[in-house]
Amino acid sequence: MCKLFVAVALLAIAVYAAPPAPPTADEVKAQLVAAGISDKAAQGIVDVAEKYKTQLEEAKGNPENAKKAFDAIKNDTDAYIKTQSEADQKAYEAFVEQKKKEFEGHHTTPAH
Repeated sequence: MCKLFVAVALLAIAVYAAPPAPPTADEVKAQLVAAGISDKAAQGIVDVAEKYKTQLEEAKGNPENAKKAFDAIKNDTDAYIKTQSEADQKAYEAFVEQKKKEFEGHHTTPAH
């Protein structure tokens, strides 16, 4: 019984400590559409990100390469969104700002 408890406890810790899986392309598209971005523009943004999927996978564990991949995705996405309607551009800008706030909220350390 004790061994089972220890095994379950270790499994729970491993699951809790593991980073969450990144969202799928469909999940990202749904988030973009829910933020007010048109279906067409959302698909275009997802298509840009999908071009870098392999590069991101290869950059795991290498912060410098991960930053390069992120910067390339951001540059391509920014260029793409400029070709879309003003409404999509504004909705995308609001979406990015919201994601920044969420990221900062998860990655700040409390003041001591």
